Amino acid sequence: MEPAGHEATATPAEEEAAAKEEAAPSPTKEEAASQEEAAPSPTKEEAASQEEAPSLTTKPTPTTPTPTAAPTPATSTSSTPTPTAPIKLAGPISRDLSFPSKDLYKSALYGSYLFYEAQVSGEKPSWNRITYRGDSHTDDVVPGGWYDAGDFLKLNFPMGQTVSFLAWSLLDFPTAYADAGTATPALNNIKLAATYLMKCHIGEYQYVGQIGNPGTDHSYWGRPEQQTGTRPAYTYTKETTASDLLGSVSAALTSSSLVLAGSDAALSKEMLMHAKALYAWGKAYPGLYNAAYSSATYVYWSSRYVDKLMYAAAWLFRATGDAAYATDAYAFWQSAGSGDIYTGWDSTFAPAINLLLKLASEGKTVPGKAAYEKWIVSSFLSAWQTADGNWSIIKTPKGLTYPSWSKWGNLRYSNNAAFMTIMRASYSSVNKATNIAWAKSQLDYALSTTGRSFVCGVGTGFPLQPHHRSASCPNMPAACGWDQFYSAASSPQTLTGALVGGPPNGDGTYVDLRSDYISNEVAVDYNAGFTGALAGYIALA
Repeated sequence: MEPAGHEATATPAEEEAAAKEEAAPSPTKEEAASQEEAAPSPTKEEAASQEEAPSLTTKPTPTTPTPTAAPTPATSTSSTPTPTAPIKLAGPISRDLSFPSKDLYKSALYGSYLFYEAQVSGEKPSWNRITYRGDSHTDDVVPGGWYDAGDFLKLNFPMGQTVSFLAWSLLDFPTAYADAGTATPALNNIKLAATYLMKCHIGEYQYVGQIGNPGTDHSYWGRPEQQTGTRPAYTYTKETTASDLLGSVSAALTSSSLVLAGSDAALSKEMLMHAKALYAWGKAYPGLYNAAYSSATYVYWSSRYVDKLMYAAAWLFRATGDAAYATDAYAFWQSAGSGDIYTGWDSTFAPAINLLLKLASEGKTVPGKAAYEKWIVSSFLSAWQTADGNWSIIKTPKGLTYPSWSKWGNLRYSNNAAFMTIMRASYSSVNKATNIAWAKSQLDYALSTTGRSFVCGVGTGFPLQPHHRSASCPNMPAACGWDQFYSAASSPQTLTGALVGGPPNGDGTYVDLRSDYISNEVAVDYNAGFTGALAGYIALA
């Protein structure tokens, strides 16, 4: 049970995954058979979703506040034109993607960035090692970035949290990246995603927060390189609140600016400038990003914004040393009254507090230090490590610790908690060995404890049918469509490094089936805390 007075945030994760797929149910086999000739007709639910979704030029109709029409950049378009030049498609897999280390943790860390490379949108970088991927969606209003999951949506709200976690782990655990042989790939991937997030800031008070409509996107199964049709961009202004989105992106840009300071000083400075501006905007015009475009952004619903602004302020304090940001962070904490412990895209209380306490351990003056210390020990660490039902945290016989209300992305929650716990161990000697051991237990569950790995291409018995469109497609020139979704065969491409959602209801409930998006979906935010926990464990163990 949650502590008295706590309003549980038990539903966002369930809403997230349910909405992702239920917005566009998979077609029947009969529909799949005609996929290659014509796109399947939308279901009633899909049609409703598409009709309700605002386009670049359509004014959305939420309740309060009423947003204005999304501003359209001069070069934008509400649909993806047919390219005039041939799309670059990859040939057969030929590069050696073998791991430089036999250590399981280092292999998983190395593999994680192969997964992020499989998610790349826009022009394929020369350093990208995924040979079955090519250029895709280069005509988006803002090209580039990462696809969110097994689909082709670009969702800056969860992407922001993802980038900040990856940047944080590279900043604080650089030796782990060097030991795993993936320091350069990590830098490349973080730079790519952060640059995209920055370029979405197209005007002083204009931010492109999402590209792609869930209903339309989920009605397509195939390669991103061959997807055609509408790619609406959802743009926020002062009239469309987005403090949570802007805070998440600000944290990503600030942390990335620190990562890039030594290799690209000009870009680092530019990112920090945008991070400050987005934070100031989100603070000055408070509100939730879902309010403006609820029919499109429901796939990642937001419960609050103060935690995202708190997290952004903590990062700006680290980057600038400006005490005003630390003061802001504490004010946000006080306004919240307390924080929940379910770290992820919808909750960044623990990351903010961990970062502030780390800075305090380095001699920085941090308002609220005592309150933060009490919360991290008595609420966060206690709930996750005791797992006796407090805050609804439970533990399976084989060791998976997760919220009892969750059915979606349970390995995401457990490994986000592991990242926060290993981060705590990096700056505090209090129960350090216990914290490292607990984080290791969650990593081990993902990699080996149950006799199988839940990370594609890593360990023994890893998933063979992740719910992922690109990985399900054979090499060109073979066709790819709904037949691949229904295929009983293993995915032709190994989605190396991707952490699947995992068991929905405890040990033994995982199903390695492409159509089972509850167990077998992958997502950029699923891997974020897992990657950080791996780096921390390698560095501290």
